Formats: sequence, structure tokens, C-alpha cells
Amino acid sequence: MKRFLCFMLSAALLSISIFTGCSSSDENSSADSGDVEELVVCTWGGVLETALKDAAEGFEEEFNCTITWDSYTDYSKIQTMVESGNVYWDVCTIDAYWAYTGADYLEEIDYDIVDQTGIEDYCFDNAVASYTWATVIAYDSTVYDSETCPQSWADFFDTEAYSDTRTFYKNAMYLYELALLADGVSADELYPIDIDRALAKLDEVKDYVSVWWESGSEPAQLLSSKEVVLAGAWAGRITDAQDEGADVDMIFNQALIVTDDWAVVKGTEHKDLAMEFINYMTRAEQQAIFSSEVPYGPVNSEAYDLLDEETIASIPASEQYEDIVVRYDPEWWAENYDEADAAFQEWILE
Repeated sequence: MKRFLCFMLSAALLSISIFTGCSSSDENSSADSGDVEELVVCTWGGVLETALKDAAEGFEEEFNCTITWDSYTDYSKIQTMVESGNVYWDVCTIDAYWAYTGADYLEEIDYDIVDQTGIEDYCFDNAVASYTWATVIAYDSTVYDSETCPQSWADFFDTEAYSDTRTFYKNAMYLYELALLADGVSADELYPIDIDRALAKLDEVKDYVSVWWESGSEPAQLLSSKEVVLAGAWAGRITDAQDEGADVDMIFNQALIVTDDWAVVKGTEHKDLAMEFINYMTRAEQQAIFSSEVPYGPVNSEAYDLLDEETIASIPASEQYEDIVVRYDPEWWAENYDEADAAFQEWILE
């Protein structure tokens, strides 16, 4: 009996010791982890996210935090987070127009933290541009070369001179601009967009569009497989395909320049850290790292000083093409998207 009682007493003391030790350890761990903020960054994923991660290297150490990466940005989720008060994304990459459309769900950018040097043209109330991309004229390089391919959107829409099969992005946004440029509207007079005029011009080429693409990788695949000869495509995807040996090429005349933006979700508990992240990611050095890895342009003008000539030449938004490219107006689209999209959806079903 004494042995049993001694055994039970020893077991009890051991349990108390273990429990006390665990509690102490948990408290210490909790205290330690409390000193390290976690920032959740949501992007569009893929190679873009990989390049952004590389550009963000060093941020965690500099600000004593951890970054958790997530994808893909979903505007309905952002709205739900804010309305429910359960915000688990802190910083997101968004379409430029959503900085206006979703302004009620985004924090105002704190320009006491975000340095505007070099990015002056890309700073908005609720967002800061992250990188540039472009829609360009792309083609099968076994059929055309840089001199014989369509030199403008007017040429691209000319079905007598170019009777080849084509592909366009199945989205009114970025498409109306191309149609109006093809119809002779100058770059500085595109907005406000004349929807009826754009659709009338699209009527001229509709029968030659064999595929309406919905994923950015499709145009290069369609060109490579000879399913189409001409494409309205995202420049970065064509560059990727060229690097992989595909017989595709593009020209930058009348390239439509667009940005994706950084934004901070309203109600985040890590607002200041989120602003520091945006400031870090728009530094010239970080922008140069990003653009060296993926064919998307930096928004910090000083980053170009850190890039080699070949990389700069592959970026439609670089200064050498400034006189021939076209700038997209996200504010017009934010105000008119529903009407413009409804007209396009009706037209495409005709």
C-alpha cells in the first residue's frame, strides 16, 4: 500500500512538474511570438508572386516580422472581411481600377511612411502601383516579322491586309481602347470611351476572332500551335514564351500600359507594417530585383538605372517607348465598368 501511495504521489508531482513546465514554455513562446508581427500578403500567385517574394527578401529581418503569402486576390473576400470585421489579408495586389471601385474597403495610403520619390505618377489615395504590364500586338514569327506584321491596331483590324485568324482577351476592359485606336482615335482622346463606336469597330473583325482568350497564357499557346496567327496579348507572357523557344514575337507600338497596385485592406491590425511593406516594395532596389526576374516593368523610375539594357528594352513602359505607347485610365473604368461590360456581353452573344 505504501509503495502504491508513493507511486501515486510521485506520479502526481511529475504531472504537476510537466504541466508547470509546459505552461511556462507556452507563456514564453507566446511572449516571444507576440514581439513578431505577421503580415499576410495576397497576390495573383504564380511567377509574379515568386518574383515579389524575392524582392521582399530582407523585409522580415528589417522589420522583425514574418510574411505569409496567399493567393489569389478576391474582391468579394475583401468585402466580406471588412464588413465582418475579420480581416486576415493585410496587403493585396489589386487591379488598378479597384483602387476606386473598392475604396470603401481599403485604407488610405500613409504617405508619411510611403516615400513617393521615383513613384510620383503612381501614387493614389488608396493604392500605390506595384508594377506595369501591357497589352500588345503579338504574332506568329514563322508567318510575319517585325516589318511585315501589323504595325498598329488599325493594321490589326484590317482584315483585307491581314485575313489571318486572331485572338482577343474576352473582356471589355483593355479591348475597347484597342478598337478605338484602330478606328483612328488618338491616345490622348480615348477617354471617355465611346462604347458604341468601339463595338462598331469590333464588328469589323469579329468573324476573324477564332478564340476569345480568358487566361494570360493562352495567346502564346494559340500562336505556337498555329491556331491563330495574330493576338492581342500580354507582353510578359509573350516574352516568357520566347524564352522557352516559341515562335512568337510582338511590337510595342500602341501598347496599352496598365498597372497592378498594392492596397491595404481596411481594418487590418497591421496597418503601419503594411504601409512599410509597400514602401519597401516600391524602393528602386526591390523593383529592379522584381523586373530582373519577370518581364514586368518597375514603377520606380530610379529602378531603370539598376537594370541592364536588354531588360529595359523588353519593358513596354520604359522611357524609350514613351512616345508610342498608350496609358490606361483606371478611374474611367471604375466609374463605367458595369455599363461597358454589359454592352460587351450583349455584343459578344449576338
